Amino acid sequence: MPPRTRRGGQAKRAGSNRTGRSVGGKKSNAVPAHSVVTNDTDGRVEYSSSKPAKDGEQTNGGDKNDDDSGLTNKGIEAIAKRYWLSDHPDWSEATVTTILEKHIVGNGYSRTTLQTLERLQYFELYLWPNYKSDSSTDVPLISILLMLNEKYIQGLSGAAWAFIAEKSSQGKGVGFAKLFDDVVAFSTRSVQAVQSDAKEPSILARSLVVQFLISCFSSLETPVVREACMPLTSLLLWHHIDDSKKAVDAMFGRTPQLQKLWKHMSKKCVAGKKTTQEEAARNQRDRDYLPMLVRDFVNGVLRENGSNGTLDYCIKFLEFLIDLDSQLPTRRYVNLLLVDYQVVGLCERSPWYQTKNKDSDNDKKEGFSTNTGRGVFTRLVDQLRDRVYFQVRDVTGEAVSEAEAKETHYRIVQELQLVAFREFADTLEPLALSSVAKISEDPSTLRTSLGSLDYDSLLILAHMVGIRTKSIVESSATRGGGGGADLVVDGRYTKPYIIDCFVQRYMRRATVAVQVRSISLYPTEKDLLDRLVVEADQYSRLPYSVSYKDESGSECVNICYPTLPVPKLNLQFLSHHDYLMRCFELFRLESTFEIRGNVIDAVRRLQPRLTYDESTDMTVGGGAGRGDSSTSTSNTHFDGWARMAVPMASYSIVDVQRPRLGEQAPSRVRADISIDLSTFTESIRREWLTDVRPRDVLILLAVRAAPASNGRSTATDDDVLCWIQGARGCEVECRLDSKGKPIDEQHQQQQQQSHDSRMLNIRVSMDTHQYYEDMRSGGDDVYAALNVAMRRRPQENNFKAVLETIRDLMMSTSPSSAAILPDWLTSTFLGYGDPTKATAMQQAYARATSNRHKSVRINLGDTFLDEGHLRECLGDRNPLEIDGGVFAKPCIVELPVGSDGVLRVTSEPPVNRGPIELRRPRQNTVRFTAAQVSAIRSACLPGLSLLVGPPGTGKTDVAVQIIANLYHAHPAQKILLVTHSNQALNQLFEKIIALNIEPRHLLRLGHGEEELDAEERYSKAGRVESFLERRLELLAEVQQLADSMDVRGDYGYTCDNARLFFITQVRLRWEAFYRKAVAQVDQDSADAGRFVVDGFPFALFFENALGHSVFGAAADAASSTASDLLEVAAGCFRYIESIFDELADIQPFELLRSSADRSNYLLTNQARIVAMTCTHAALKRKELVALGFRYDTVVLEEAAQILDVETFIPLVLQQPSSAVDASSSHNSNRLKRLVMIGDHNQLPPVVKNSGLRAYANMEQSMFARFVRLGVPYTELNKQARARPEIADLYRYRYTALGDLEALVGAGPFALPNSGFQNTFQFVNVADFGSRGGESAPTRYYYQNLGEAEYVVAVYQYMRLLGYPASRIAILTTYNGQRALLRDVLERRCTGSDMLDALFGLPGALSTVDQFQGQQSDYVLLSLVRTKSVGHLRDLRRLTVALSRARLGLYVFGRRQLFESCFELQHPMKLLLANGDCLKLRPNGEQYGKKQEQQQLDGDRSEHDNGCIVIRDVEHMGKLVYKMIEEAVAALDNRHLQYDSSDASASDSE
Repeated sequence: MPPRTRRGGQAKRAGSNRTGRSVGGKKSNAVPAHSVVTNDTDGRVEYSSSKPAKDGEQTNGGDKNDDDSGLTNKGIEAIAKRYWLSDHPDWSEATVTTILEKHIVGNGYSRTTLQTLERLQYFELYLWPNYKSDSSTDVPLISILLMLNEKYIQGLSGAAWAFIAEKSSQGKGVGFAKLFDDVVAFSTRSVQAVQSDAKEPSILARSLVVQFLISCFSSLETPVVREACMPLTSLLLWHHIDDSKKAVDAMFGRTPQLQKLWKHMSKKCVAGKKTTQEEAARNQRDRDYLPMLVRDFVNGVLRENGSNGTLDYCIKFLEFLIDLDSQLPTRRYVNLLLVDYQVVGLCERSPWYQTKNKDSDNDKKEGFSTNTGRGVFTRLVDQLRDRVYFQVRDVTGEAVSEAEAKETHYRIVQELQLVAFREFADTLEPLALSSVAKISEDPSTLRTSLGSLDYDSLLILAHMVGIRTKSIVESSATRGGGGGADLVVDGRYTKPYIIDCFVQRYMRRATVAVQVRSISLYPTEKDLLDRLVVEADQYSRLPYSVSYKDESGSECVNICYPTLPVPKLNLQFLSHHDYLMRCFELFRLESTFEIRGNVIDAVRRLQPRLTYDESTDMTVGGGAGRGDSSTSTSNTHFDGWARMAVPMASYSIVDVQRPRLGEQAPSRVRADISIDLSTFTESIRREWLTDVRPRDVLILLAVRAAPASNGRSTATDDDVLCWIQGARGCEVECRLDSKGKPIDEQHQQQQQQSHDSRMLNIRVSMDTHQYYEDMRSGGDDVYAALNVAMRRRPQENNFKAVLETIRDLMMSTSPSSAAILPDWLTSTFLGYGDPTKATAMQQAYARATSNRHKSVRINLGDTFLDEGHLRECLGDRNPLEIDGGVFAKPCIVELPVGSDGVLRVTSEPPVNRGPIELRRPRQNTVRFTAAQVSAIRSACLPGLSLLVGPPGTGKTDVAVQIIANLYHAHPAQKILLVTHSNQALNQLFEKIIALNIEPRHLLRLGHGEEELDAEERYSKAGRVESFLERRLELLAEVQQLADSMDVRGDYGYTCDNARLFFITQVRLRWEAFYRKAVAQVDQDSADAGRFVVDGFPFALFFENALGHSVFGAAADAASSTASDLLEVAAGCFRYIESIFDELADIQPFELLRSSADRSNYLLTNQARIVAMTCTHAALKRKELVALGFRYDTVVLEEAAQILDVETFIPLVLQQPSSAVDASSSHNSNRLKRLVMIGDHNQLPPVVKNSGLRAYANMEQSMFARFVRLGVPYTELNKQARARPEIADLYRYRYTALGDLEALVGAGPFALPNSGFQNTFQFVNVADFGSRGGESAPTRYYYQNLGEAEYVVAVYQYMRLLGYPASRIAILTTYNGQRALLRDVLERRCTGSDMLDALFGLPGALSTVDQFQGQQSDYVLLSLVRTKSVGHLRDLRRLTVALSRARLGLYVFGRRQLFESCFELQHPMKLLLANGDCLKLRPNGEQYGKKQEQQQLDGDRSEHDNGCIVIRDVEHMGKLVYKMIEEAVAALDNRHLQYDSSDASASDSE
């Protein structure tokens, strides 16, 4: 039974601002109460909190005010120090009971309390080591479940499973399997006790268990979890299918091997020779457990009201069912059970679901109906319906195409018609003769026909077609007028409900593509008003407690975990359409959340105000008052202004084109907008005139102020949203002139300088599907009311392109079409099969084996510097044999397929390409490590390659070498390079430019190209310009060649003339010369060498270019043979030939006249390495596909920082070929290899909505998902960024991260940090003055003045010692602290010439998140928090924070808080090894003065007179103040010396 708090009120989630989380819709006026212990009939403990609420008090979900929370936390910390944080832990079950009753239940299941216990390692140090299954009460188990569930919600379940597995392997603890058994037994006892005593089940037991099951089934990649959970979803579940077993027989018919497995598993449920009694009982438990929970859930759903919080539990259980049905391993056998039990249909009969239609009008007015408990329930039921009937074969996992789904639907309808005609011809003849379409699309057809049958006949028909009629609903759910009141008669479903089941079975369901087609890509006013968007962001703060009335009318509080009605991204997906649909919904919610914030901010700044235009109608009666709507018109006037939003002067729909064939929405809807910019400053006008470009997205708003809002600029978010009557998105097509005619980009600059630049006229494309829905529903008034245009920053405005790409993919491909991705990647992408099969090495070995090859051949180019480097990297794997005994480049490695065999190294014969002075080849100079070579080797093979690059391990160099190797090894293939940020892409591209790669084959797309540090331009326009410039250079060389050959003619005029010259002159002369020279060489003529030198037809050309003979010393050398000289001549001809080949590539640019045609030709035909960001890929996908863009390799840098769907889009920028071999099951996707480079141990992609980030797991990148799936990866293992002792702080996060001794053991790494005792240090910062520790002026805007002052003082100290400001970075974990640090720095370090000279600003002041990918010599890190650890508990953020420093890291924080955090134990232990007080050596040490520097292993004892231990901020401030005085005095003395010297000089003059 659940913990209870006696109160009065309706059932709802206690303390939630979510108005609707209640059945009655009223707010609770109660507060959490103290706990009382009672006993149930089983001797187990149940908890109830009992304390009446005082008048006027409101519950906050168990989270009390700060003072109460502080007292509670102090009490818990005191218990922790005594019982498990002490040197001698003391186990006492009474202590666990006290914590549960007094601090958890008594505090209303406060999230703060649970998080404090979790931070204090309550589970790791106390509960788990002492847990025993034979406990006399459920208290330890309940406590463990509370802690594990809290870890899951905080995203720490992976660490919990790893901890349990580690302890189990050490023989400590009962093991996860035993814990799981105890949880199942605990849950079963609860339900069985209810069934026997006719009581309502315990919300505590059910809520804890279902949340635990959700966490377990979300972690199936963990072996111990998978082994314990999967038996609950086995084939034995079909034992509970309807007695007719029609559905089971159909499954057996489609998959015969299942029947054999069914018989085998069924035998194990009966004790016998091969099955013990205990094993049989366990198998029966696994078989019956999930069906028992489903039946219990259905009965709870159908009760009249969830008087004990059943609604919240049922919402959570729906989440559990959706999770089970969303991944194939659990769906395989569960889905048929859900279909047979008619779970969706019974949920639709619930009174909670029926309110969807009943309250629809009121819900529209409220704007956030989906946020109520009933609204969440309704959304989840709809999601479950979509899951259950998704187009996929449950057993095999094959996606079902549109044609197959239609064929299957026709077949089952025809089977019904045949049964009806054969068995009930007299009654059901109209049904048997009806068309399939009529039966599927018109429910009245089935209802009328089946209604004519008597009840017994209907039962027979249902049995024959496999529809369950035996009820799973208990009698208690049919009493009291609830949803089950008209469902059951004598254990069977009633006739109306059975008919409903027939309708549900035989109705035609819309496909995913059809569903997504009608969804607007832009948020509307309904989306902006939907409270789900806000509540998702508040997910981490939603309370756990739910209040309800018990039988006596007293109000109780119980635990129930919050649920969001949104899809989740986990490891597996049912099909490509399933993946795309989930991504579509989540990405749309995320973009809506961001746009909602932009809209609220902009409209609030505009300060809308109502004005009235009054008329004097004498016939009505003199005059009218302002409030008389019959004689006055109200308008909205804007008193304020906003940078990103402006009122529109006019808006009109100008073009609505007819729908395309087969569609209902218009093919195009265009509108013209006029914006008056005359009232804005020049800078704002310039922004609107220049930043609003074609393809940009604008949000158009219909804003109407409320009377009470006049003149207010501090309105709440809800007030602002109430002013928004409509919202529509649009895409800019072009600018218009004053006459409404489009103008191109060339004339825009001129118009901006003219007098018309104060008016901005643009033409936009509206969302056609949204326009169609508006017109159909009579919502055209919204377009007439639009009066504000809002723009957004370009980097935030790519949502429409991503959503459009997803929608296009779903509408253009069948769900069963694997051509969207290549065969070798599809299974791994969806999360099924052997995760190693897609890897490059496995693909290579499989091909070699199928072709009966004994080795895999890899061209590694110039990866190795010399033979020693080669043996260093490859010598340990197999015996190494170099062909010919001489190492040469390009290096080709032949790996043996088996474990045995010799690793052979060969090279391609060197080809003379002409004089080296003219070619200027560039070779690799990086001495790669063995791990880096392994990564390069894997990436050069076709298939999937994952490369994990810890901080400072050179993953960018590895990526560049991979691209270079592929470029030279596969001349006919193209490479697509994608990164998350422009900065990373430019860094990578600059290194590629420096390699031996032809510039004409490089192309950089996107706006970030302007920031590229290169002599040439690599954008489309820049490359075209370079091609034309190169054309002139090459044609000049051709003309020089013609002149040197004494050939008259203007052959350097065009590429066509040059080609003609090559064919008629150059090639003919070379062939004639070469035939004669070969003949003389073959005859071993004595004059052969002289003939080659004298007869070479192009000698004069090279002589003029080089200034000497092309043969040079070779012609005079006695050792030179005629063959050597001929090879020199052949190399020179190859050089000449390359000139004409390059001109042939350039010739199309000569013929094409349009810049657009030239750019498109460059992209599709010339560029072999194309670089872009993932944002640009989303923006330009449709255009690239239309152009026929093709590529063979995708290299993804920063892959762990890119959203899953944004990683997916670059993989589908090309259209698969339509030519597919009918005899082959393989698709025609050209993609051959995918190289993903990243680090899943660092920060994930940015998702601003915390609920979508934590609950829906939207922050999971595809890279991290592949790692979780078990795809093998190569981890770089040598870092050269930081001192070894600093790298130790994060080294444990990686498998075997070492140091490059040659780099980190010399130079500045071998020297101490001047003025500091230690190279890294944790500095404990106590409360500072009246501000104490952390503070938050606004929510999440955390600041800590003490740490800010301390950090700035240390920065001043470093500057006074001579540290360059550019080498110092100040980092913090919160934006609020960054703003505070900036204020303190500006106040103490700038503002005067002297301060600027002494200090200035540091090289970087940033948050940890924004500094990822960058580094600094010295880092001062402020952790800010003093009450809770905050998001630094995410070890990925901690890894980034600790790995930014090269030479010095100084961390400022609250020791007691961070030291007690389980996840931070390892780095905190190392940080605190140097103490928690800053140790300085200010006397005699100056940065950069070698005479004062000492080796790290020298005598720098902290006990000598030179070391000062800083006690606190004030102490540091006094020290710095004294040093400032000395520095100022020194400056003054220097100025006096200068002045006196100047005076002396003037006197002498």
